[in-house]
Amino acid sequence: MAILSEIEEIPVPAPASANPAQDDSDIDNLINKLGDFAPNRPFHSQAGDKDPFAGWDNIPLFMKSLPEDLGGTAKTSSQDNHALEALQALMYDGTPSEIAADLKAQGNDLFVKRKFRDAIGFYTRAIDEVGKEIPVEERRVLWCNRAACNLELKNYGATLRDISLVLSAPLESATEPPTLAYNRTTMKALLRSARALSALEKLPEALDAVKRLRMLEVEMGDGEKDVGKAVREEVEAKVAKADRKAAEAKEKTRRIVAGEAAMREALKLRNVRLPKGTSKALFASCPTDITPPHFDPEELAPHSLPSHPLIPLSTSNTPYESWVAPAPSTSLIFPVFLLLPLATPPTRDLCLSFHTSATFGDVLESMEHDPSTTQLYIATVQGRVLKVGAKLTLAKVLDAAGKGGEDGWELKEGWSFEMVAVPKGPEGEDWVKTWKEEVKAGAAALL
Repeated sequence: MAILSEIEEIPVPAPASANPAQDDSDIDNLINKLGDFAPNRPFHSQAGDKDPFAGWDNIPLFMKSLPEDLGGTAKTSSQDNHALEALQALMYDGTPSEIAADLKAQGNDLFVKRKFRDAIGFYTRAIDEVGKEIPVEERRVLWCNRAACNLELKNYGATLRDISLVLSAPLESATEPPTLAYNRTTMKALLRSARALSALEKLPEALDAVKRLRMLEVEMGDGEKDVGKAVREEVEAKVAKADRKAAEAKEKTRRIVAGEAAMREALKLRNVRLPKGTSKALFASCPTDITPPHFDPEELAPHSLPSHPLIPLSTSNTPYESWVAPAPSTSLIFPVFLLLPLATPPTRDLCLSFHTSATFGDVLESMEHDPSTTQLYIATVQGRVLKVGAKLTLAKVLDAAGKGGEDGWELKEGWSFEMVAVPKGPEGEDWVKTWKEEVKAGAAALL
């Protein structure tokens, strides 16, 4: 109070004179006089040792935050501040409930100012220092308030720990029903619990909390308020989204399994063979920039297309039809390598799309080779070398390669056919003759 009384005794400055320089001098004198009353401030102060107001923020009335040892954020110690020590002594002058109420009030004031960490410091001091000496309901309020601070700071684990203390605390009387204050605190705790659990994506637990809140609210006759509506709708929306995502993942897995089974049956039907020892998923070794063997999308029913929605669209009024794997008899499209061993230099070209109804001449022309001067050959699994005419379709050649189901044409690397093209004439025939012997001996037809 000495400082305040001295400030009050400072003479009121005279009205501004006509001389601006004189006015400036009066203001400077006033500031210097105030500086005489300012408490000492450490040299490292940001305000600087020449600031006439240096040190005022060490006085409790002007402090921006509590020292760290009292739960605040200021980088100072309460033991270095005699004024604060005096106020602390006054703070503990009263019953435990009065002390707790005073600390809680200060925490509440800081909460309103959004100084959540400092507010936590006051609530914690009340709990630690007099918590065992105050009624259970007062402790529950302190825990609940501290939980609110941690919720704002996104310290969800700490929030839930305090909420657990609130909800597990016993009633003051085992024979009396819960008081109105007890139920109010429980409702706040459930609401904060639901918000924290929702943020942690613990949706079933969050939904349980808002349901319990709603039941208690109706039981107390406050059903029209529905204070947990916003949180409940948020949680329900998250649950619906999670359920939809799980359903889509399940449907995606079902389609992969059913689609692969249909493809394996389609390959078997056409005498297409996979390399021995293929244990991975079908076409797993196919490069990502190449489309592996697949059903012709133009022949597929809408509910068999890959683009068919995984689950019913919530915004569609059209009846949803479940996805069905294509029939094995549906036309297929394969990638195919074309080997040119007599080219200079020898080359290996790739045709990305060879339809089962297309002819080999169509493929040669698409790769800018003349079918009238180019002869094609393929090698079967059993070592037979077949001469292929330009007018034959892929379906016809696959049937011939199968030899009644005993033989077949193998997908090289597990995803592409391979055929050889040589010039028509003696040079090509000589090369093929040598190649046939290599094939019979088990050599791969690779360049």
